Order: sequence, then structure tokens, then C-alpha cells
Amino acid sequence: MREHKKLIAFRKRGLLSQKKFDDFLQLARRIAVFEPGTKKWVISWEKIGSISLEELKEILDRLSQYTDLDQHAVEKILEEYSKRYVAECTQIQIDSKLVVRSCGERLKLLLEEENLSTWFERRGSFLLVRSIVYLPSLREKLAKHGLQVSFDEKLITTTLKRMQGRLYASFYRMDKPLYTLLSKVGTLYYNEERVKLGPSKEYMGTELVRRKIRVYEIDWRRGLFITSIGLIERLETALKKLGFKVINDIEELPKTKVPMEKRFNLFPHQEEALTLWLRKKRGTIAIFTRGGKSFIALGAIYELRLPTLILVPTRELILTWVKYLQEYLGVPKTFIGRMGGGEKTLRPITVSTYNSAVRYIKELTGKFELAIFDEAHHVPASTFKEVALNIDSLYRMALSATPKRRDGNENLLYTLCGDLIYTLTYADLLRLKMVAPIERFDALFVESEEEKLNTLLKLVQKHKDAKTIIFTQRLDTAKKIYEELKKRGFKVELVTGETHSVKREMAFKRFLDGRSNIIVSTTVLDEGITVPDAEVAVIYEGTGEARQMIQRIGRVLGYHPGKTAKIYEIININDPKEKNAYRRRSWIRELYMVEGLEKYVKYTKEGREDELSPTFQRHIDTF
Repeated sequence: MREHKKLIAFRKRGLLSQKKFDDFLQLARRIAVFEPGTKKWVISWEKIGSISLEELKEILDRLSQYTDLDQHAVEKILEEYSKRYVAECTQIQIDSKLVVRSCGERLKLLLEEENLSTWFERRGSFLLVRSIVYLPSLREKLAKHGLQVSFDEKLITTTLKRMQGRLYASFYRMDKPLYTLLSKVGTLYYNEERVKLGPSKEYMGTELVRRKIRVYEIDWRRGLFITSIGLIERLETALKKLGFKVINDIEELPKTKVPMEKRFNLFPHQEEALTLWLRKKRGTIAIFTRGGKSFIALGAIYELRLPTLILVPTRELILTWVKYLQEYLGVPKTFIGRMGGGEKTLRPITVSTYNSAVRYIKELTGKFELAIFDEAHHVPASTFKEVALNIDSLYRMALSATPKRRDGNENLLYTLCGDLIYTLTYADLLRLKMVAPIERFDALFVESEEEKLNTLLKLVQKHKDAKTIIFTQRLDTAKKIYEELKKRGFKVELVTGETHSVKREMAFKRFLDGRSNIIVSTTVLDEGITVPDAEVAVIYEGTGEARQMIQRIGRVLGYHPGKTAKIYEIININDPKEKNAYRRRSWIRELYMVEGLEKYVKYTKEGREDELSPTFQRHIDTF
């Protein structure tokens, strides 16, 4: 055997049986390369670098039986191994196939110390990293031990593009651990509320059933993850947390040429909410009823000047938004599109109901960069989530008085439209003098429809000089109450879905002028129609939906000095549906019965509103 500095070689000794020769050949190939000229096997330190110390000792011990390797040569190999890969090794190289090229023994020791052995696998004489997902953490963890890990940064670089209305994320390679991560990003959960029926098919309330939605595709060959644009923040967050470099290569749609003139000023809280939203151009804003959420959205439209889709739950809200766009932004009518209520016109700024957006989702693709989800607590419902998942708008603003839902689906809203970034409660609005304090919030229980009507008549008589709105669900109920009040000489208006908009405006004008002081209405006033302010709200019929109750209460919360609001619910306890609806919405009372409210009412009635309790210090939650 001959040694030249670090060159160590050996050759086979004598004749070997076929079995022993095969064993010799396998062992020699693990640590050496054959030189035809000298007919010797020369030690390869590159090969040895991927072998642990225990494995190397075993290989050398077995090779000593078949070759001229003596104890001196073995010690020399082990000494050199220790110098190269245990004591002095400070760097390992990982190639594009994730093969570890050096520092075998030291790396093995550190992996055991950091509990990272499962990140690797043995492939013949090579050590492989199982996934590109582990590379950033591996580099970070081993750096603490003075061992530098180097690899091509393209291995952990992801590029995001928008194509055919979908988000495309490209990776250098797709492997199982990466797939597991991406499948979590692209799998959403929501609760579905189901009606429970008794043995005789009687209504027994509702229950929540958890559902799973898979909203992604994987192209293994091209290394692509394809999902909804709504999940872009969720994807970026997950990848950056792992240490990936994310390149956002999504091109913003061109600015619109819509003439605009800002004809409003934002209150400080609205300015703050808009500023927070503009940081990411994404997020949910929760401002209680009468806090001016719509003006924050108008501010965003004015600042971005991008094609905008405004999504609303009702046809009435389409009219409200069109009015706002014309009146407060000076947008000409020809630049405003409408989808819903029998209309279907797309313009640079379009207002659509959620239902219409679902129906024509393909026609909306690629046309709008800013999506405003008004009354966004609707979005997690089955129809509305289809819009949020399939619309390809990059920028999103969700507006709601109460994003928190009884079914817990607000998390789906935050995922698809952006996290909750700004909150303003009823107590905050009280301090800002934007709403009136609630003097009465009473639930009155009756045992028959006759008693219910009589209770209503007593309430109306008690507040005969106050402006009152009576809310019903059914048209026949509204008509019956209207006729009863009119027969008794009360100055009353009837406003339902059947009431023409011109007649409705005339009724509102009489209500404002004092020629009438009672409005009886169905659900048409729940959302989307600007209603004159009142002092008393009577919930004669209602659902268990928080949205409806809060909107109805909001009709009597308009602020002016000295005003207090009164709210009454009349519930027939012998009607299972009424009783259950009341139980489902009863928690809403807690939103208004804030600490110190009684004192606040007292000060308001005495004209001492400036002497507010410290309880009402403004509280803004930003995330």
C-alpha cells in the first residue's frame, strides 16, 4: 500500500469467492474510486463525507478482511475523517437534488442534538434532505453551532402570479412535506347551521356541522400550487414563516379614468381605519352601526382609483351605494354599473348583490382590482363565500358592524378578505357622540297574538309623541298593525316591499316633518334604505339573526343632544319560532348594555353629555 500525503489507496488481496467479492465491491464503492492504471482503489473524501463515523469504522473493518488495508492505514483514514468532518468542518453544501456533500459525522451529531434526523434519508452512500421545506430552518439551526449550510436560493424561492382568475405559486420542486403544508393553506373549514327536527318533525332549534372546503390544485410536474386569490396573504404568511423568499409578480390592473371629486371629510376614527387598511390594501373593518363604514370604503376608492366591485346583500343597498358614489365622490352615472334587481351592466365601478356576483362570477374575472364586501358578515354563508373564493380582486375591504357570527364563520371571512384590523364598539361611538344612549331595552312576553297586539297598542300610547318604528316580518302583520293604529287615530305610515320608492320617500318626508310619527314596516327597512331617525323601536316580529336586530336597533340610535333611545321586543312565548328567535338574538343586548350606561343616560337627559365617565374612553383594537 502507498500513501502520498492525503492520498490513501488499497487493493484486493488474493482470490475471493463470488459472495466475498461482491461484498468487497459494495464496500469499496462506498468509500473509494477505482484507478484502472494502478488497479487500486483510492479513498474518496467526498464519498466518505456523507458517511457517519460508525458506518465508516464498520466498512473499514470489513474491508481489512479483503484488502491490504492495515491498522496504520485505518487509523490514518479515521484521523483524516475527524479533521475534515468533525473538528474542522464549518460548512456543508447541499446541491439542487438536496444531496449533502460534506461534514457527514459532524452533521450527524448536530442533527441528533437538534432532533432533526427525520429531515434526512440515506440514499446509497448519500445523505439527502427530504424536502426544500426544511432548508431555511436547517440553515438557521446549524448556524448556531458554527456550521454554515449553503444551497442555491432558488430552492426556497416562490413566485406568485395571477392567471385565469387564480393564484399560481411556482416552486423549484414539489415534494410531500411541501404538499402537506400547501394542502393546509388551501383547505378551509366552516360551520353549516342545520335545523333540528323532533320525532314529529317539530322544530327543535339548530346545530352546527363542520364542513371542509378544498380550494387548491397541485401540479406536481410543474411544481405549481393553484388556489384562490383570496388566500394570497395566508399563503405568503405560511411560506415566509418557513423562511421562503416570496416574489409577488402579480401585475395590478390599470387605473380607471373615472372622474372623481372628494366631497366629504373623514372623522378621525375613519381616517385611522383607512390608514391601517392602506398598509396592505386588505382587511376587515368592524365599526358599529352608524359609525360611517361606507365613507371609509369611499376613501379607499378615491385613493386607489382602481376598477372596483362593491358587493352588497340587497337590491336596496345597490341604490344606496349608487347614491353615495354620485353624491360624495362625484362619479357620473355612466361610470357606475349595477348587477341585481333585473339589471346587469358592468362599469369601472360596479355595485352588485352577492347573489348576482355568484351567478355571473366568470364575467367579473379580470375586471376589478378592489372588492368591497359590504355587510361582510354575510360572506361566510354558502352563497357569499363563493364570491370571496372566486373573485380575483387583489385588494379587499370587508365592512361589518358585527363580523363575529353565531356559527363561528368569521374566521373564513378574515381568511378571504383580510384580518380584523380595526374595531369601534357602541361604547366608542357613544364617547364620540355619534350615537344616542339606550334608555330602555325591554323584552315583553305575551301568551297570545291578541295579547301581543294589545301590548303594542299600550306601548304606542305610552310613547305617543315619540317617533316610532314598528318592525314586522310578514306583510299581513304589517298591514294589520297599520290598520289598527290608523283606526285609533295615530298618525302612521306603512312601508313595505310593495311600497313604490316615490311613495316611500313621501312617507319618510311626512315622518320627518312631523305630519306622522309612526312607521310600520317589514324587513324592507332592515338594510339598505336610508330611514329617518326615530326614538323608539318595537320589534314585533323578528328572526334570530344578529344582523337584522342590530340594523333595526340602529334606526333609533341617531345622535342629537339630549336624545335617548328606547327598544322593545314583544315575544309570544307560545309560538316556538318566536321564542327560539328571541333566544338566538338575546346576546345582542350585551353589546349595548355597557358599563356606566345608566349614568350616561342620566347625564344626556340633563344636558351634561360632556361629563363622560372614564368607562367610555375610546378603545380601538388593531391587529
